[in-house]
This record gives sequence, C-alpha cells and structure tokens, in this order.
Amino acid sequence: MRSLSDFLDKIYRLGGLLAGLFLILLCLLVLFSILSRLIGVYAGGATDYAGYVMATATFLALADTFRSNGHIRVQLFVQNVSGAKRKAVEILCLGIMSFATSFVAIYMVRLAYDSYDFGERSEGADAILLWIPQTPVAFGAILFATAVIHTLLQAIFDYDAVNPETKAHEGMNEV
Repeated sequence: MRSLSDFLDKIYRLGGLLAGLFLILLCLLVLFSILSRLIGVYAGGATDYAGYVMATATFLALADTFRSNGHIRVQLFVQNVSGAKRKAVEILCLGIMSFATSFVAIYMVRLAYDSYDFGERSEGADAILLWIPQTPVAFGAILFATAVIHTLLQAIFDYDAVNPETKAHEGMNEV
C-alpha cells in the first residue's frame, strides 16, 4: 500500500505544480487585461479566461494541499481525544468528507459532460464551449476526492501514516 500511496502523492504533487503554473497564467491574463485597457485595445474574453484559469488552479491544488495538511481540518474535534477514539473520529470525519468530495467530483464530471452534450457556450465575449474549462476543474475535483478517499483508507488500514501524533514522534526521532 505504501508504494501505491507514494505514487498517488506524486500525482497530487503534479496537480499542485500544474495549479502553480495556472496561477502564473492567471497573473499574465490579468496583466494583459490591464495593459490592454491602458493602451485602448479590446481584450475580449480575457476576464472570462482568468476566471476559468482561477477555477482550474483552485481545484487542481486541492488534493496536494489536503495531503500536505494545508487545509483547515477538524482538529478542534480530534485534538482533544487520543488512541482508539481519535482514530474513530478521524475515520468518521474522513468518511463524511469522502462522501462530500465524491459528490462534488461526480457533479463536476456530469456538468462538463452535459455542457459537451448540449454544446453549451459561455455568455461572455469569448463564447467558448463550456466543457473545455470545466474539464480540468472536474479533473481537479476527481483528484481531490481520490486524495480524501486515499487518506480515509490509510486511516482505516495504516493509521500511523496519517496520525499526526505518530508523524510528530517520527520527526523527533530523525533529529
């Protein structure tokens, strides 16, 4: 399971790296939009594309951020319990989160598919087919749901891999 976990973590990191690249693209789009206004050139759709890029960056970064404990989680509930109770609370919370993130992922895939099926276009100046920007967002949602389910399975079968108390002790032993 550890080799599969390492492989999945590499995929999550790749999603985080892509999110970073999309953030750079977002900055470039915003700068292009500002400069085009200053010189009086029409930058049709630049604002719309910036929105698509921001959504893509956000969803692609979710899995890597979650796996690196960058999200604010339910530590207020978990930090006051230890042992088997802590494991049960972690599993319960991760189970609920797995359900919620899977729902979002399925919804985003269906949204992108329906947009493709109906040939839906944006209402902005770009009139882009909506499934094009929705597809990477759906991919990010799938990646996030996978990361949460991955962590849930680790909590069930290999709790030491996700237990912050164990990780803290391991870090102390390495010093």
